Amino acid sequence: MNSARTDDENRVVPDDLDLLLQLTEYTDDSLWMFTPDWENVIFANSTYEDIFGEPVASLEADPTSFLDAVHPDDRERVADGMEQLSAGESTDLEFRVDPAEDYGTWVWVQGKPVVDEAGEVTALAGYTRDITRRKEYQRELEHHREALEKSNESLREFAYIASHDLQEPLRMVSSYVDLLEREYGDQFDDEAEEYMEFAVNGAKRMKRMINSLLEYSRVHTEAEEFDEVDAGDVFESARQDLELLIADHSAEITVGDLPTVSADRDQLGQVFQNLLKNSIEHASEDGTPQIDVTVTDRPEAYEFAVADNGPGIPADEQDDVFEIFRQGANAEAGNTGIGLAITRRIVQRHGGEIWIESEPGEGATFKFTIPKGLNVAESEGVDHD
Repeated sequence: MNSARTDDENRVVPDDLDLLLQLTEYTDDSLWMFTPDWENVIFANSTYEDIFGEPVASLEADPTSFLDAVHPDDRERVADGMEQLSAGESTDLEFRVDPAEDYGTWVWVQGKPVVDEAGEVTALAGYTRDITRRKEYQRELEHHREALEKSNESLREFAYIASHDLQEPLRMVSSYVDLLEREYGDQFDDEAEEYMEFAVNGAKRMKRMINSLLEYSRVHTEAEEFDEVDAGDVFESARQDLELLIADHSAEITVGDLPTVSADRDQLGQVFQNLLKNSIEHASEDGTPQIDVTVTDRPEAYEFAVADNGPGIPADEQDDVFEIFRQGANAEAGNTGIGLAITRRIVQRHGGEIWIESEPGEGATFKFTIPKGLNVAESEGVDHD
């Protein structure tokens, strides 16, 4: 076979096969082709030497010699993959090679049988790719994930224990303050009465904060497994729980068709309840709260939106409202500001995101996503804090 030809100007140009063979040397993958019985090498580019640590000539002399470069623990799987290819099935494997480097090289192999018109296997073709860096990156990610999970677990335990441990001394303080007021209240002058009011209000606020901290920790400590739930039913239950608040503010709530999602039912209800309550309580003073709940079907997730006609939230404050104990306009009414922090924590546990779209004076829209097809195993490991 001629490996080159001349053009009209008598210039030497490579033929198609020669050009193709040259192109195979410009890839970092080891390209190969064997006979169906693995007794002959039809083709192998030079990258084989870089990955397996032995020359192509050795492979041509013994086409199965590459097995000697495979980690002993992986050889049986590789041999099974070879038989699978010979039987006319594709194969997809990851394993370790190169004994000279203590089998520190990870490779990814994809192979397919080449068949003729009669369906007979005539050759076995594929590529071997060095994925060592990817494996190292995956190990680093796993290490960070485990470290993050340990840190999150410690934080959850701290919040839970601290909340309980603080309850008893707080009850003692509250009891003695109440006792002082009952026994000696009629002897207090105006200044003493003011001090007593500070002490009582401080104890009450501390109790609310401790209870809120405990509720925040329960997002993980008392979480339920994910299940397929009707978001419409969950929303309706959340709305019923807020009937008195809705009636007190004459709030008008509209909701579109909501999908079935994979979620912790109680926590999804808590998200809806917190967002509705926030929209109602921050409505314009001179108008009726109007809240519209919709959902957009995205390719990878459902995007929920809770829009209100309130005063809106400035751009530089939108991230802050999700911070724990961030006080809003209703702090004096007993609001610890933790509702939205809990909401974000729940959404993150579900693998989603939450954000605000708002312009001052034009209301605010809280949006959050719930990924499609999130299973129980994924839910146990999701945590972005």
